[in-house]
Amino acid sequence: MMGPHNCTSTLMSQDHRKLNYKLISQSIKTLVHADASVTPKLIIAHIKEKFNYTTTYRKAWLAKNAAIESIYGKWEESYNDLPQWLNVMKETMPGTVFDLKTQIGENGETQFHRLFWAFYPCINGFKYCKPVVHVDGTWLYGKYKGTLLLAVAQDGNNKTIPIAFALVEGETKEGWSFFLKNLRRHVTKGISVCMVSDRHESIKSAFNDPRNGWQATGSAHVYCIRHIKQNFMRTIKDGDLKDVVNNMGYALNVPLFNYYRGVIQEANQRALDWVDNIPKEKWTQAYDEGRRWGQMTSNIVESWNSVFKGTRNLPVTPIVQSTYYRLACLFADRAQKAFARVGSGDLFSEYCQNAIQDDIVKSNTHHVEQFDRERYTFSVRETVNYREGRPMGTFKVDLRAGWCDCGKFQALHLPCSHVIAACSSFRHDYTTLIPPVFKNESVYSIYNTAFKVVHDKSYWLPYDGPVLCHNPNMRRLKKGRPNSTRIRTEMDEEVVERTPTPRWCGLCRHTGHIRRNCPSLNNR
Repeated sequence: MMGPHNCTSTLMSQDHRKLNYKLISQSIKTLVHADASVTPKLIIAHIKEKFNYTTTYRKAWLAKNAAIESIYGKWEESYNDLPQWLNVMKETMPGTVFDLKTQIGENGETQFHRLFWAFYPCINGFKYCKPVVHVDGTWLYGKYKGTLLLAVAQDGNNKTIPIAFALVEGETKEGWSFFLKNLRRHVTKGISVCMVSDRHESIKSAFNDPRNGWQATGSAHVYCIRHIKQNFMRTIKDGDLKDVVNNMGYALNVPLFNYYRGVIQEANQRALDWVDNIPKEKWTQAYDEGRRWGQMTSNIVESWNSVFKGTRNLPVTPIVQSTYYRLACLFADRAQKAFARVGSGDLFSEYCQNAIQDDIVKSNTHHVEQFDRERYTFSVRETVNYREGRPMGTFKVDLRAGWCDCGKFQALHLPCSHVIAACSSFRHDYTTLIPPVFKNESVYSIYNTAFKVVHDKSYWLPYDGPVLCHNPNMRRLKKGRPNSTRIRTEMDEEVVERTPTPRWCGLCRHTGHIRRNCPSLNNR
């Protein structure tokens, strides 16, 4: 080389033709096995640290998919293995249900269409949970498109538990009808249940369809308050009124609801018309008659969507297997903790005790007047102001009707300070008013049925049914990749403004230019 060396990059060449995606996939197997949702950026950093080369994003993405196929098998072969695994799962855990729907392809082959499954411990445990079900859907990231639908319940200790799953083609009316019909038939049968979801038209249509069984037992469908706020912001675009709408939803009694409604009426008549257009019993605690047990959002199912984020990168059979093994570990851990709570002698769950602890203290400052001894009605007057910004009040308590003017007793199904004070006035044990779902024995009954260990594959019975194939129409486009990060919207409490990411040159990895006009080209 003649003259001084003036290349702008002091690093080693950014890529190498021998460093192909197959070699990279062998290097990242441990990473992918630990977390299938590992990002290509993390893979690039791993390769940089190990080989001192900065590979391209495309190579990292291809390497990740190759590593997934190497660990979990190819996507097409996974569809062939699915029927056998379903039979093994049902044989290992009797009482487990699944509903596999197929369709005939153009060449006469049997193609995968939809799948519903629910494990027996979850089905049996739901009888001891709150009669509330949260449902939501989230898309798959793998080679073939699809949507994973989940139904999540909550125990008396405020812990969440998935009770049913489904793989469908998308959040369509047919897909939701398939899921909700099986959910009603196999998991929530014979029980009046409150279902919480967003305002997706497909969910509403599937719930209202009498063929799916939700209308027969008086079950209710209510909306998530976070999605209500998101829809409000998209239409009205007023952040201050959005907080007032949130307060309307969480208001425990009708007078407080009407107060916040008046605030909106004074500020924006168009916003009031928008709010009044939604049935009050669908999104407010003041009018839902305690159906939703204080559960105002669908956050608990959103959290499980995050838990299964890595799972959604896998082929179809490992997705079902992952739900089995994850819930097996979950049940084993919670059963041990619940058994310890039962053995400690505590009658009620930790959540229940913490929820009423402050009310027990407040009840000692209330003045109680008994009006009707036979009907257990009382007038409870507050003597200490525990509610900032509001005056002390006098509340009617009707123990036989399960009513308190403050609204907490009806909405949360837990005795408030006024109810506790009324019970103390005639030496009645207020704990008899707490539903059995909050008892430690009920929580333990949920997780007492353990998942069984699945035998090695060599012990599985051979499958002699039709060969299940993939649906080629569900093949994801080769160009691009699925978006694996949820875009923050008005539903989030705070939307952080993102600073634009600088563009890096693919040749020298510096900013301010691109490969086509890189200064390094003139020095080569």
